[in-house]
Amino acid sequence: MDPVLIMNLYLFLCALAGSVYGIVRILGRKKALYLRMVTLGVLCMTLSRLYQVVFLLTQGSLREGFHVGVLGTVGSFMFLFSANFGQMDSLVDDGTARFRRVRLLSFAAPAFILALYLVFLLPGSRLEPRIVQGVVTLFIMQCAYFSFKHLIIYDVDLGIIQCLRGYNALVLAYCVLSMLEMIGLTRNVRPLYYAACALIGVFAVVLLPILKKGAEKWTI
Repeated sequence: MDPVLIMNLYLFLCALAGSVYGIVRILGRKKALYLRMVTLGVLCMTLSRLYQVVFLLTQGSLREGFHVGVLGTVGSFMFLFSANFGQMDSLVDDGTARFRRVRLLSFAAPAFILALYLVFLLPGSRLEPRIVQGVVTLFIMQCAYFSFKHLIIYDVDLGIIQCLRGYNALVLAYCVLSMLEMIGLTRNVRPLYYAACALIGVFAVVLLPILKKGAEKWTI
């Protein structure tokens, strides 16, 4: 069996397990909007991997450029980004000079993601994959910025930041691993691809339980 198919099937099953947990324990119990948005992000991940599994079974290999599964990946990062953006970010950053240093330091995460993208610009890559991977990278950069920011920023009343640091560390790791997965697959570095996929699968299973455990300390 094709190793890429095996890894995508593994990732689909892991994401499905995370999604079932989210549907039963979060969406089904009308938890806070923050938790529901993250759950929808995991659901997008599940749909993306399902598409790739079906495509591999029917077509034999994935397209290097755009395919519907890319939309699932983008949707996943959009939900993870949206959960931390806006109201949640305003709870920890009032926009004053007090947090200027933290805001500047937080750009280190998207800068690192952008540096990883430069691998796709090496000779031998076609234009379409470069564009598609560039678009995905932009969404990953936004997600990485707020996850890293909420990882290093000072805590606020109710200990919200402390409760969610484990979750934000996982999301930041997911951002990096997703880039490594794309690099490993595109540049045919199979050990890197397998390692990244293996860890992303673990992420998909444990993300929502860790988020729920932390969020229950400050919400219902």
